[in-house]
Amino acid sequence: MVNENIGVGEFLKECLNKCADSLKHPLRFLPILVIGAVWLVIGYYSSKMELPIWAKVVSFLSFAEGGLFGGVLGALGGIVGKVVMAVFVNSAILPLFEKKWPFFGVAGGLKGMFSNIGMETSRGIAPFLGGMGAALMLYSFMNISQITLNSMVGIAAAVMLVQSIGNQGGFIFGLLFSIANSLTGGRVPSYLTISRLLTGMAVGFVVAVGLSFAHFPWCLVIGLPLLLLGLLLSIFLNRKKEEEESF
Repeated sequence: MVNENIGVGEFLKECLNKCADSLKHPLRFLPILVIGAVWLVIGYYSSKMELPIWAKVVSFLSFAEGGLFGGVLGALGGIVGKVVMAVFVNSAILPLFEKKWPFFGVAGGLKGMFSNIGMETSRGIAPFLGGMGAALMLYSFMNISQITLNSMVGIAAAVMLVQSIGNQGGFIFGLLFSIANSLTGGRVPSYLTISRLLTGMAVGFVVAVGLSFAHFPWCLVIGLPLLLLGLLLSIFLNRKKEEEESF
């Protein structure tokens, strides 16, 4: 479980300390080095020639051409997407060195996504819609052209979000709690609210990938209204709850 009572600064400091500790175990960087080499090779040859089928498959699976389109904004989104892919690859490979299954927690996350949907449905819809909208917008940033070739980043993000729901902790939970703690002065949301937000984001990334395969680049058009609707519903429901508690 994560520490709910620290701000963003403290949380990021803890993450940096953990990264520094990882330097003592160079083997953990091997997956990142391998995928980094793949990005360089595929990126170089895609700028020189039409890639053969096998190379396109590797490009899809590795998000190698992410950030090569869309100018400066596309490049920034590609960098964020490549960080997501690096974490995804680590989550798949590093557990094997410890004789564990890759993506531990995904099965529990899928179960948790369905089990909490029916609980307090009226209050759960706001974080779900907000998370879905945020995911669609993030996907359109990381894959600015919203093409199928670079859609793997959405699949990776969805898998890691489901894993976070199952583990009820980790980087994503910690980051969200620290942001909420900093913005609200200590009034952090419940684990159920965060789980619903992440459920909405996981669904949003799946929808985004589906739109890419259907060749409908509508993620931003759909995502922004959903995000705003989720925020408005959250404000309305919180005010309603405060009014009910005041009586």
